[in-house]
Amino acid sequence: MKAKILITSLENMRLFQGKLPTKRWQFCEIVRNVTIEPDPSGVYSDGCYGYIVVDSKKVYVVNHSGGDLFELYN
Repeated sequence: MKAKILITSLENMRLFQGKLPTKRWQFCEIVRNVTIEPDPSGVYSDGCYGYIVVDSKKVYVVNHSGGDLFELYN
């Protein structure tokens, strides 16, 4: 599913080498294809946990709000 991913400036530097443009509050939103998986810890409901692929590596994301905005899962 296509979803918006919220990326902070620190995550931008770590994952994208600072290539993404950041906004005034030092975050940016990107649209990526999110592969939904069941949460291995059982904390989040179905459809709220998944991953995106960045440079051939899985980066896990989670949806806290129930909409289409995901954040990186630490």
